[in-house]
Amino acid sequence: MVSETDIHSLVAEFKGTGQSFAEFLAALFKDKFVEIYVGDSYEDVSTEQISTSYPAVFAGKVVAAYKECLVINCAHATKGHQLRLGNYLFISERAIRALTEVDEKGTIEDMMLRSKDTLDIKDAFSK
Repeated sequence: MVSETDIHSLVAEFKGTGQSFAEFLAALFKDKFVEIYVGDSYEDVSTEQISTSYPAVFAGKVVAAYKECLVINCAHATKGHQLRLGNYLFISERAIRALTEVDEKGTIEDMMLRSKDTLDIKDAFSK
């Protein structure tokens, strides 16, 4: 699990090196499982009054980065609907809209809120 301390340390280490965002992500999340949101929807469900979009994500283990390319050992479903790793995804850092570690702290979908909810979050976590 990545901590704020890990992030601050790596930012200090990368400062002024000219390394890319993808290389930063690879160093921070090396061998960890992540989900990556690129802005697409997996499914749009509409009723008469409500429309809900579900974000599509790539999930897998961070392998490496080269310049602006992040390499993920991506999960995929086989024809028999079994989940497997081994499909390498090469993704441009410019395509990444959001990335989070896969852990018990929630998914990207869990973190996508209505703007109206931000006041409740500020109230809940302000000191």
